[in-house]
Amino acid sequence: MTTASTLTDRYVAEAVRSLTRGQRRDIEAELRASIADAIEDRLGAGTDAAAAEREVLTELGPPRSLAASYSDRPTHLIGPDLFSDYVRVLAVLLSTAVPLWFVFSGVVTFVAGSSPLDSLWSALWGSLETAMSLVFAVTLVFAIIERTPALRSRRTAKWDPHSLPVVPDQRGYVSELVGGVVFLVVIASVIIVLQSVGAVDGPAGTPIGPFDASLWESGVFSVALFYSAVSISFHVFAHYTGWSVANAVATIALDVLFVVPAVWIVAGDRLLNADYFAAIGWPNGVEVVGLIALAVVVLFPLLDTVDAIARTVRTRRVRPTADVSG
Repeated sequence: MTTASTLTDRYVAEAVRSLTRGQRRDIEAELRASIADAIEDRLGAGTDAAAAEREVLTELGPPRSLAASYSDRPTHLIGPDLFSDYVRVLAVLLSTAVPLWFVFSGVVTFVAGSSPLDSLWSALWGSLETAMSLVFAVTLVFAIIERTPALRSRRTAKWDPHSLPVVPDQRGYVSELVGGVVFLVVIASVIIVLQSVGAVDGPAGTPIGPFDASLWESGVFSVALFYSAVSISFHVFAHYTGWSVANAVATIALDVLFVVPAVWIVAGDRLLNADYFAAIGWPNGVEVVGLIALAVVVLFPLLDTVDAIARTVRTRRVRPTADVSG
């Protein structure tokens, strides 16, 4: 085997390494034929064989980049088609959730008895963790869209003139996104403030909050907050990939995953601490607040499900019109 053949073999092997088994044979044959023809043209022009092959392989560029053009796999994390949307969503989330969490965390820590310096450090650290979590979640969502041809093609199709959303719709979605984040932060803030700052002395003389201590210590509220973040992220995902039947079904599944355990906790008197309401002189508070909580945990997922179905129906009605007018 000559040196020239060895260089070609090495180049082709590296180029087809990342391709699927079904693609390798055809692309390898096509690539070898293309390289051979290019080398032959240079040999006809009087170029040395070794130099001709080096020139051809150099012009082809790195084999992995060439392989990416064959496989249609993105070599970037988030491409230009989605990058502006990615930056816009990330900016909205970072400009709302992070400042709110900074103020909330600092105030709660200070009221709980920490020094101003410790409160500031806690607020900064919590804000950094929140920002990192948001960047990771949003980046993951858009990276998945970028690497899923079916989802990416749906997003690309929205740029057809007949299916471009009007400006008020986009603004409305941003308002919904901001509202969802603010609502999530407010609810989390109220829960933490009531359980910590709003605690009262219980029968044993120890501070108790309105929520059941075992439920609080088990991390159920952290799981609920994580679910809320996932739900918001999925709405971003559904908006930028197009509301489809699959996205609506996934939304309903997420709502059911929340409603079933939430109803089990609230209806089974596992949410509230009866001693707390007795201590503040409202013994019937468990029943009243429990009914309100039960209505909330059922109503909000139900509205979310109806909204997902309505968005999907509107999307399916608009697409045929766009096709006919095109």
